[in-house]
Amino acid sequence: MIVDIVKRYSCYPYGSAWSTAFEFLGTITSDSEDKKYEIQGDDIYAIVASYTTKEPHKFEAHREYVDIQCLLEGQEIIESTELNGLTVDTPYDPEKDVGFCVKTDSPKNISHLMPGIFITFFPHDAHMPGVSVGNTPTFVKKVVVKIRAGLLGL
Repeated sequence: MIVDIVKRYSCYPYGSAWSTAFEFLGTITSDSEDKKYEIQGDDIYAIVASYTTKEPHKFEAHREYVDIQCLLEGQEIIESTELNGLTVDTPYDPEKDVGFCVKTDSPKNISHLMPGIFITFFPHDAHMPGVSVGNTPTFVKKVVVKIRAGLLGL
């Protein structure tokens, strides 16, 4: 997992796919349409979505893709932990590249995501996005760039 300021993305040595993802992020604003954006076919793409944050729920994890998540509007909490040791709730679906695990008492990281900050999740990271800050659900608009893990040398 990486949490940093978007403008510092070049500090990470993940090559051209990483740079391509962040170049795309530089073109997206809170006025961008909610939809899937093809960047480099199925290897790199993005999804812009708007939703209301909620109470803590299930962790999700991916095997084929790395997530780079950035808020365009609003704020949310993202909980994360190592995938190992969690209890599977919904088995991994290779068609959707996602599996869900239930929350446990294992150590976790809590990140407060706001516009201008990115968080990256690798295949070994389980994450729970979209959690309300405090107890108040709020509107957020987010972009998630998906990069095929092999393109980053993983």
